[in-house]
Amino acid sequence: MKRALPVLLVALGCSEILTPSRTPRYLSDLAGEVFRWPSDRLPVRYFADTRGMMPELVRTSLEVWEAQFLYGEFKGATVTDSTAADVIVIWQDSIPPNVPPDTAGALGACDGVTSFVIDSTGAMTEPIRVQLRVRLGYTEPQVAACMRRVAAHELGHTLGILTHSPATTDLMYGTPATDTPTNRDRNTVQVLYHTTPTITPPPR
Repeated sequence: MKRALPVLLVALGCSEILTPSRTPRYLSDLAGEVFRWPSDRLPVRYFADTRGMMPELVRTSLEVWEAQFLYGEFKGATVTDSTAADVIVIWQDSIPPNVPPDTAGALGACDGVTSFVIDSTGAMTEPIRVQLRVRLGYTEPQVAACMRRVAAHELGHTLGILTHSPATTDLMYGTPATDTPTNRDRNTVQVLYHTTPTITPPPR
């Protein structure tokens, strides 16, 4: 005589994923405006100026930021056609040689700017643009070290960190002294990617 096996019924209660509580962190929004890439736009397409060290800078910076997320909330990929890009990263003027960086590094040997064009509805109307610039009076290795920090910093803005950290040790401080996100940078971007955006990305 066969015996009936007991049936085990398991019920799991699920709810909406809440914004993670992460401290310490800083504000990533700008006057209440929030931007982040939605999951249906991943991977975000980056065009890197093909000259000099730019392709390496962009690839490395993307890898660094992707590693800050627990569940793949952000992914980036490089493309060879700038007209197919969501983000365009170029040199502003001169192209620094690809030399080994100075291990000490000089703050201020380079800088960068990230530009967003947003219409009255809160929609970006064109790709995000990043420009990196060499500043005079520094050695080539100092510039190379600076570019690693500033490229990672500016790509942080393209993820949606629209402000600067007040902490001098953070990658997203106005003049970064590191090329790696700190715990505050990581917490900030993790919270950002679980916050409802008010700005929509550029059309494809």
